[in-house]
Amino acid sequence: LPVHLLGIGDIDSISKAVPLGIDTFDSSYPTKVARHGYVFVEEKPRKVADLRKSKYANDLSPLSSSCDCYTCQRYSRAYLHHLYRAREPTFWSLASIHNLKQMTRTMKVYRAKILNGEV
Repeated sequence: LPVHLLGIGDIDSISKAVPLGIDTFDSSYPTKVARHGYVFVEEKPRKVADLRKSKYANDLSPLSSSCDCYTCQRYSRAYLHHLYRAREPTFWSLASIHNLKQMTRTMKVYRAKILNGEV
């Protein structure tokens, strides 16, 4: 039977819970942090980029070069920074799309490890 943990959704907590036998999660974390300007990034394992910061104002790279989500394929960090600073509601959707894709990718890795008996 699945062992479910409600409300835990950050990558660090998930990485600690999976070895304890937790295998299903239900959380609003990916969309909640997106609404506050944070996006999951691969170049910093288990970290988020704070797109509110001015260092992203001229960054023309996608959120993640290896991500195939709608947001990464079409928009730069600079544009997303602008949307956030302008309080444009589109930002929340685009950041949420990306965070959900990243979380799905992370959970696929954990699922494979569980099925292979690696955790």
